[in-house]
Amino acid sequence: MRIVTYNLRCDVKNDGVNSFTSRKGLVLNKIDQEMPDVIGFQEVTPPMNAFLHKKLSGYTLVGCGRGEDYADEHNPVAFRPDRYELIGLDVTWLSETPYAPGTRYKIQSICPRIITHVILRPLGYNAKPFHVYNTHLDHESSQARQQGAKRLLEKMEEDQKTHPFPALVTGDFNALPDAPEIRMIQEKLSDLTENVGVTFHNFGRKTDGQIDYIFASGFDKEASAVKWTDEWNGVFLSDHYPIECRVKRKDGGEV
Repeated sequence: MRIVTYNLRCDVKNDGVNSFTSRKGLVLNKIDQEMPDVIGFQEVTPPMNAFLHKKLSGYTLVGCGRGEDYADEHNPVAFRPDRYELIGLDVTWLSETPYAPGTRYKIQSICPRIITHVILRPLGYNAKPFHVYNTHLDHESSQARQQGAKRLLEKMEEDQKTHPFPALVTGDFNALPDAPEIRMIQEKLSDLTENVGVTFHNFGRKTDGQIDYIFASGFDKEASAVKWTDEWNGVFLSDHYPIECRVKRKDGGEV
């Protein structure tokens, strides 16, 4: 199974040739070329979400916006319906009241943050389900990121009580590998993107630092994580490199 975490970079006109309007054809072409099984997107604004729903061929896209009215940025999960069926979906907020839309921790930025959670089951005979969690932690406060990481782990633990399946986590965590919020997660989950190198590159202007990750419980990686580093005359897929992992279930189940 191939899973990708992909911060698309919201559409900013000041990005010039790297605005989403200019990049979107390249984005679709790359995904069509690679056809991973599952993608966790971040920084998807409502117009971008509508575009993906209409133009992302071969995928089902699920999730909602992080705002009180379910608008604002989405962290949608895309999966291939020719390979999986959706048997569970929920969106919760990184806050003290995770089921109240638009809520956030007091110490964080003005941006609410969410977890998009799906349960997928392969279409093969007697196949077993698995969880996918997609998130985007706060960009300003390490304390908020630590609270967000804690809430993510709590959510996963809660879900295991009723749906004890293997799990994958995708996301932009806005933190380097030695940050306390990342270490918190690494204590509980396997880091499938260890040593992948720079992921946020600011359209080729930054050359160090990983802030995008794929974590797992009940999965092993079949090969080292790889980055999608495609560039066309200074136009990138995003200001982050998407990361792809090939994974297999530890219990030998179908993925």
